[in-house]
Amino acid sequence: MEYHKTDQMLFVKLKSDLTYPSVKKLETLVNVEDIESLVIDLTEAKIVDSEGIRFIYTVMKEGVQITLVNPPYIFDKIVDILKLKSYMKDLKIVREERR
Repeated sequence: MEYHKTDQMLFVKLKSDLTYPSVKKLETLVNVEDIESLVIDLTEAKIVDSEGIRFIYTVMKEGVQITLVNPPYIFDKIVDILKLKSYMKDLKIVREERR
């Protein structure tokens, strides 16, 4: 995981999936840093599990704007299945070319 902070924005590039181990690291970062927005680059991720969804939902509920860059396509399916689309309406998703 690589990260840097600019003003009130934290940019994180995950080198793995958005699952429990990476969520724990992200929670630590978010709790330590004073941020208004969080950008998570998921280009290298293949999976987002329930812990990843919970993390996104919780941080958004706390008022932090989240942008996901290249989330795996399974993310959209999970959000649909869990009927969370209305709760994540403020979530920004940027799709660039995945490798």
